[in-house]
Amino acid sequence: MIKRTFMSLFYLSEVVIIVPRFEKRVRAFAIDTSGMMLAIILTLFVSSLLRFIILSIVFLFIYIVPYFISSGQSFGKRIQGIKIVRMDDKNANVFIVISRQLFILLASVLSFGIYLIFGYFFITEKGVSRTIHDYIFKTKVIDLKVEPKGKNDILGKPESLKKRGL
Repeated sequence: MIKRTFMSLFYLSEVVIIVPRFEKRVRAFAIDTSGMMLAIILTLFVSSLLRFIILSIVFLFIYIVPYFISSGQSFGKRIQGIKIVRMDDKNANVFIVISRQLFILLASVLSFGIYLIFGYFFITEKGVSRTIHDYIFKTKVIDLKVEPKGKNDILGKPESLKKRGL
């Protein structure tokens, strides 16, 4: 949890910026990726040209268009209540967010998923929820949904996560 103090014309207020849990980021990525995988499966028995056209349209509507509609959120991020912002907690430029997303996809495919494993270690080492692509594009992910205190998963949080403040 990061506290920032913002000064307005009329009052001084403290806004709490919540760092999302790793599971939320993974779920958001899985939601977006599963939409693309579903489209690939559904177009297996379609001609090559039609498959290319359909998959290109689906790719645009899953990975590109949502960032123009809601700043810093794909469909999966919106469901999970997380958002990509700049380091100063302002909305990130849509072209930076799209470039960041394309970098994640390209790095994941070219490394056969190894990039995602390294990304996990970057998140767990720091309490700021930034991965390699966040450092490259000077962004971070924040949690928009504040969970009530004491509400955890069924089994609760492991002690190691409590020590890190996650």
